[in-house]
Amino acid sequence: MNFAILENGFLPSKISTILPDEFDDIEYVGNNLPKILANNQIESEILNLEPEKDISHLSIEELERAMLLYSYIGHAYIWGNLDTDKVIPKNISKTWFKVSQKLERPPILSYASYALNNWELQDKKKPFDLENIRILQNFLGGMDEDWFIMIHVAIEYEAKEILSNLKHYFIDQNEDQSSLESALESIRKINLIMNRMPEKCDPFIYYNRVRPYIFGWKNNPATPNGVIYKDVDEYDGKPQLFRGETGAQSSIVPALDALLGITHSNDPLREYLDEMRLYMPNEHRNLLNNLDEWSKNKRSNLTSQDNSVTLSNEIIKEVHTFRNKHLEYARIYIHEQALSNQNNSNVVGTGGTPFMKYLDKHLQETVPTND
Repeated sequence: MNFAILENGFLPSKISTILPDEFDDIEYVGNNLPKILANNQIESEILNLEPEKDISHLSIEELERAMLLYSYIGHAYIWGNLDTDKVIPKNISKTWFKVSQKLERPPILSYASYALNNWELQDKKKPFDLENIRILQNFLGGMDEDWFIMIHVAIEYEAKEILSNLKHYFIDQNEDQSSLESALESIRKINLIMNRMPEKCDPFIYYNRVRPYIFGWKNNPATPNGVIYKDVDEYDGKPQLFRGETGAQSSIVPALDALLGITHSNDPLREYLDEMRLYMPNEHRNLLNNLDEWSKNKRSNLTSQDNSVTLSNEIIKEVHTFRNKHLEYARIYIHEQALSNQNNSNVVGTGGTPFMKYLDKHLQETVPTND
């Protein structure tokens, strides 16, 4: 089993910021998406796009860039053009599907495009910092939309510290207490980053300007039958049901659960978590599957010193704090907004789930071990 990815975390080492010249029309729509949406021109712009692109020469980084652009434009078409029937024109559906096949995840906006591959350093001469991140692609734009994504990117960046240290201690069995101490320090930093969400992301603006565009087509009252991808032969004209973008598609928490021995009972909520892996980059999905095997077969055989058990439990408590903050944000940013605003449904989360119930259950299951 290969766990090397834990050393560097889940952010890609290289991110493409522009596609080759033959994709100039796609780049144009992406760059101007806020203006196009504001002027209700998304349909006309898409119908002017070249229907099918040659993607055979694209690198993996360029494929991710293409996935990002087609996903944003596809979601803009569905959610920024509410009068349209739920059929994605062939001008984007055919290439979007081909790119998704190459990347082995569905043609829908997922966390990998929304956050992992959607940033660069504002000032490349300065080190990584939350406020030195520039988001590459928006729907409507503005500080709140950027900040929401920036927080996720900063958490992913810091997560490589906790993941690598837990790998050293538990998987490599380098039982140096300093690895657990560093992991504890890292998860505390993650919680400090998480606490900064309200600084520049207002709940009202998030609910009304950011959230509506990241919904998917599955378990969504607005698309009860799914969405048709025009002229994609493999779908045979049938509507497709895909989950929307959600933080549950990040690999951090499932990796921490496996490394720390946190388990979730087998029920529809657990099935949902497993389903989220279909929307992750293939190497992340494989890693989590390997971690599950390791946790099931090897973790119970670990011998632990008393102090390491104490440190592990402190880390689990911090993961509990992280989940608790996530639940609090779900209440403030979504549930409370929905009580006074009917513009988008609070029945399901952007991933198509009863999110308050799910988040609370995951929180209750995050408990210290009794080793």
